Amino acid sequence: MKKWAANLFLTTTIMLCMPIVGCQSGNQDTASGDDMKKEGASLPVLGTAAILTAPQQDALDAFNRGDKKLLGVQTRGVSVPGVNEALLPVLRERYGITLRHVTDVMKDQKDRDSIAEVFQYVRQYNEKMAELLSAEM
Repeated sequence: MKKWAANLFLTTTIMLCMPIVGCQSGNQDTASGDDMKKEGASLPVLGTAAILTAPQQDALDAFNRGDKKLLGVQTRGVSVPGVNEALLPVLRERYGITLRHVTDVMKDQKDRDSIAEVFQYVRQYNEKMAELLSAEM
């Protein structure tokens, strides 16, 4: 009887912990939308001055360091905004994706705005990174 009770306890404990473990993701970036740069940067391109947004400059800096991963946002699934859907499987396979953390619980307008900022940043970053990577393909 003791063995049966111990097995029942162990099984129940495992069953109750599974949903908690299943919701965790081990490869998420901890940066939030508030931590990201907002100012633009000037960079000469082909002899002319071009204004890059902070996400575009971040993508250029990452590319120059050899970090060619795209950014993704995980909500109910992984979204990679700013990348042509036809190119996404190839770019994802070759270079990988770094996930940006966003909350999946929206309690107020501040949460909605924060998510919108992250998606805007990721979209601009990925557009620039895809442009830079297209020269390699």
